[in-house]
Amino acid sequence: MMQKNIDNRRHDKRLHLPDLQIKVRPNGANNSDFIDCTPLDVSLNGLAFSSKDLILELLQKIDIRFSIGHKMIEGSAVICHIESQHSGVRYGVLYLDIHPSLEESFSLGSLSSNLVKSIAINMADNAVINSSKTGNEALLRKAQILLFDAIEGFRDRLGSLLAETADEQGNPFKLGSLFEFSPNTLSVTIPLRGPKGDLIRRTVSPVISNSNIVYEADDGSQFASIIDVLQELSDTFEWILSEKN
Repeated sequence: MMQKNIDNRRHDKRLHLPDLQIKVRPNGANNSDFIDCTPLDVSLNGLAFSSKDLILELLQKIDIRFSIGHKMIEGSAVICHIESQHSGVRYGVLYLDIHPSLEESFSLGSLSSNLVKSIAINMADNAVINSSKTGNEALLRKAQILLFDAIEGFRDRLGSLLAETADEQGNPFKLGSLFEFSPNTLSVTIPLRGPKGDLIRRTVSPVISNSNIVYEADDGSQFASIIDVLQELSDTFEWILSEKN
């Protein structure tokens, strides 16, 4: 593994922020497009990213653009750390001149409730993921968090749309009892249409299969992605609602 660095590296606290996007190009290459990079972390004095496309040198100046939510920050930086990894080359940089600064971006007058909540959720997620003892455990934890967020979002949105809907007995259509979240087992229990045209509840958990994360139900069936789980849920409720009409 190749690793290069200079003594003047970042020593300030790394921040793992939501919706972080980083674009980079060599300094002075004004006619070149910025290249999308994989964000790793950001701090008050610098940031880290990885890339399979960029070839940069130690102490090389670069132009950077990065956004946190709707906040755009741009300027110049210098490469202070290079490390070859399986997923690409990791670069650490120190800012030379950026506008606005992170201090300005996170000042009281610049923050909103939505941004603060988003940052808080992201940092809580990272606390759970980074506490994992192995890489596979970290992957499963991240998959669990995304699964919980997806199902919670589906349930809440459906609940707001069906707030005035009633069942056959005239009672409000209640969704809460159909969904169950179990952090201890990394699983969610959801209603799905069964093979016999009946409504059944399946417990779905992230598992590792052939080095990939998939979502497995308690009957052994698998979903390749969260999108597949959500589509199955959507199909189920389309069937439920069409039966009521």
